[in-house]
Amino acid sequence: MSFARLQHGGPFRQTMILVGLAVFVVWSAGPVLWLVISSLLQQKALIQQPPDLSPANFTLTNFTTVVGAAAALGRGIFNSLVVSLFSTAVALALGAPAAYALARLPVPRANGIAFLILATQMLPGIAIAIPLFILISKLGLIDNVLSLGVVYLSFNLPIVIWILRGFFTSIPVGLEKAAAVDGVGIFATFWYIVLPISIPPLTAAAVFAFVEAWNEFFFALILTRQHAQTVPLVIAQFAGQYQTVFGQMMAAAVISVTPVILLAILFRNQIIRGFADGMMKG
Repeated sequence: MSFARLQHGGPFRQTMILVGLAVFVVWSAGPVLWLVISSLLQQKALIQQPPDLSPANFTLTNFTTVVGAAAALGRGIFNSLVVSLFSTAVALALGAPAAYALARLPVPRANGIAFLILATQMLPGIAIAIPLFILISKLGLIDNVLSLGVVYLSFNLPIVIWILRGFFTSIPVGLEKAAAVDGVGIFATFWYIVLPISIPPLTAAAVFAFVEAWNEFFFALILTRQHAQTVPLVIAQFAGQYQTVFGQMMAAAVISVTPVILLAILFRNQIIRGFADGMMKG
């Protein structure tokens, strides 16, 4: 049912739609708004029941303290950036050709293979945590940024393949047939014809993979010690044994999520188009 038809459904229906949209916006933006507010409150005001939101209790001290002790946070941001960029780049480099092969080439049981690839995401992380830790420990790669990036690649690659396969399936076959008539091979067709028209789904898959790697906590906790800690682990350290510095934790969280939010804002159109083309048409 289109929005135009809903507009003609009377004032009551329009009011219900607006109320539903308002509830959705508040539900989605509420945690982010509270994160920002908490980062600006003094500790004593934040831990009161209910929190004291008096103007006198708002301060930038949490941010200045976090930035002043920026060594750990800066290292965490750098590690998260390296891990996220590495896993995203490799996932796209491997996932795009794999998705195209499953979508267009005569691969036996392509649908079954695609389902098995996606099924790997249904396993809980705890099921593979111990074997993965033993393997990486035997290889001497505990607390290594690149080994963490390879682990993140293992759950980013299937999602990238699934998103891109849906889009590649929707590409008109006539484009590839025309290229074949002109004597263009399959690799040249993929590189010069398919990829240039696949920017939106590629962008959507890249942003999704980057955010997943940036926010991951569980495997980073298990596979790192000090040198390769990522942003989520650094933020978690604000929770001590006897006291949790909530304001500084929130300030660090605001700093860490800012790049992700900016990334989503900059590429919002490509993300929407990419997910629509990759999932609805697939």
